[in-house]
Amino acid sequence: MMGTTGDPGVTALDRGLRLSLRARSGSDGPFLRLVDRALAEALSTGADLPRILHLSVLRARLTGPVTPPSPPYSPAGAVAAGEEHEVYLGELRSRWARHTHRHLYLTPAGMLRALLPPAPLPGNPHSLARLLRTFVILLAPTDRRAATALAALIETPGEAVAADCALVEAAREAHDLDGEAHAWTRQRQLLIRMPSWCWPGHRTEHDSDVLAYLRPDHRARFDAAIGVLPFAADVGSALLTGLPGLDGVYRGAYACHGSHAYTADRLAGRRPVPESARAHDEARRDPAGAGPIVTAVISANEQVLGGAELPVDDPVYRLHARITARTVRARRLSADDLTPEPVSAPLDPERLPAYAEIVRQNADSPIVAALAGRVRADATVHDDREALLILADAGYADPGPLLDGPDEPWPDLSALLFRHRPEEAARRLSAAALADWPVAAAMLEHAAAELLAASGPRVAHALHDAVVRAFTCAAPPGADPPPVVDGAYACRQSPSTES
Repeated sequence: MMGTTGDPGVTALDRGLRLSLRARSGSDGPFLRLVDRALAEALSTGADLPRILHLSVLRARLTGPVTPPSPPYSPAGAVAAGEEHEVYLGELRSRWARHTHRHLYLTPAGMLRALLPPAPLPGNPHSLARLLRTFVILLAPTDRRAATALAALIETPGEAVAADCALVEAAREAHDLDGEAHAWTRQRQLLIRMPSWCWPGHRTEHDSDVLAYLRPDHRARFDAAIGVLPFAADVGSALLTGLPGLDGVYRGAYACHGSHAYTADRLAGRRPVPESARAHDEARRDPAGAGPIVTAVISANEQVLGGAELPVDDPVYRLHARITARTVRARRLSADDLTPEPVSAPLDPERLPAYAEIVRQNADSPIVAALAGRVRADATVHDDREALLILADAGYADPGPLLDGPDEPWPDLSALLFRHRPEEAARRLSAAALADWPVAAAMLEHAAAELLAASGPRVAHALHDAVVRAFTCAAPPGADPPPVVDGAYACRQSPSTES
């Protein structure tokens, strides 16, 4: 790769070259200059994304990996996190309350996941392992072979468990009994080997509420429970024994799934499964106790089936149920009422992203035209970038002004960037990787669907290899190459190793 460095004597910017130059000069200075030159050339010529990522991560690692801030939990048996983390946990709870008030969620599980702190805050989950998990979940329904190969690269048990749930479901859909059994077996082994963590001061009260989701071991159990909910609800419930806060969220997700399954059976002329019918009916008879997310799902499905609208106290979720029901009836039952849903009352400016999400969930339907126009106008007046971003993603706002905004590595903007301006997206990704790898990982995670659409499954392996090679090359002189990089195996594990 002579063009890589501009030096006819250099063939690859690998660990061998680095150590050779270091032995002659006594520092990484000469190698760093080669990396800087190669990165500048890659960005200016529009090189492929994995190469840009590799050079950016390598440059960051060579200039001294930053020690991430300690999370509000610690491994069991180690010194417990300090009491100052209790303040941080309270801040995360408050941030979550503000965030969920502004946004709309289709299930209680989605709302719970919003509790996770974004990168670079302490305890954020973004890593190479989580990125691979995201690719696995996206690929499993259509390309099990590629998804299985990627899942074998995940070492972090919690991320591997979530990936294996997707493989179990995909194998079931394909009626592959051997594949299903293998995925189930690996999932059980991962859960058994799951490391334990503890709260600041070895407290236990957080295990009882939703904050439990912040702890990696509890989060893995919840994600696994949600992953198996469609086909093994009892297993999911058992996984959450002793975690009442997470179990309550799971029960809400179970009600939503049951209602959707019940409605699908009714629309198809089949006799509903008794458990699904019971879940739907119990929530229908107690809308106040079910909460706005679940009640909106039940209300929408009741209206799809020709029933009455349920009393949903939250006006955003009430409108969401009404519009969703009309859209489903138009698409699946050929209902001819496509007049835009009227929006008479003023929209709460604090909740414009939630209204925008209603539009995104029902995109390409004339029914949301009036709402889309109102949200776009109000969001422009209030400079609500979150709402405008959601509308742009759905095709109801111009992405240009958003992409022309502050040059920051905002992960939520990544999908639009890679869709409309891939070279600028690569430049921003490089800047993020140079400053803080978890932020870059979050950007890639948000853009995973766009990357797969543009380049296919090979992009996931290429990104994995790029990060692994960067960490390996930057390892201290004399150290063995790391077998695990940021929660991912450096190379695929053999079946015996996986077990």
